[in-house]
Amino acid sequence: MPRRGTERIGLIAGDGTRETIAEILAILAREEFSLAFFESVETIADADELSGLAAIVLWLEDAVASIPGLVETLTKRSQRIPVVVACADIQRWEVRAALAAGAVGVIVEEDLESGLGSCLRAVRAGQICVPRGHWRQVEPPALSAREKQVLGLVVGGYMNSQIAERLFLAESTVKSHLSSAFGKLGVRSRNEAAELILDPERGLGLGILGLEAEHVETGPAIAG
Repeated sequence: MPRRGTERIGLIAGDGTRETIAEILAILAREEFSLAFFESVETIADADELSGLAAIVLWLEDAVASIPGLVETLTKRSQRIPVVVACADIQRWEVRAALAAGAVGVIVEEDLESGLGSCLRAVRAGQICVPRGHWRQVEPPALSAREKQVLGLVVGGYMNSQIAERLFLAESTVKSHLSSAFGKLGVRSRNEAAELILDPERGLGLGILGLEAEHVETGPAIAG
């Protein structure tokens, strides 16, 4: 039975990984944490199951495929409970994507034993915790003037060829600017970029482009 004063940590992970993380927490913070296990994000049906949790650790087998869906679903259900994403490895844009989806902590498998306890303490204290090599992803991405122009037209519905024509650039240059901007935003496509910029709940908004909503031109409605 957990001692008085311990805080419950929700853990969502498969059997093998669950045992590993639970063992690490038991060793590192036996008097500090107790664990509540969940099979998946989908099994967290209502607020009652989240009641009393100080934080949630979500293990992702595939960060690329899981961040857009599972992390955002969990953070919306968990409301103010801090969510830490744990995974085998993570790329720069994936860290940005996890933070944009509402996570406040990211930790990779090789750092679990040495850093999971510290990560949980940090997010419970209202901090954001990411691997040291990815600290730049915590701040809103700094876009170049040209990247802002290109993204502004993407948000307005313009295709690469049309953006190239309007900005007097080669289409390959437009693609290069978009690739750089996608990496900074933590997205993989023009649709994801537009959704991230236009979604008021994810903290970027048109201000990242130096634009107000009424100043965004609406281009031809072309899918892509």
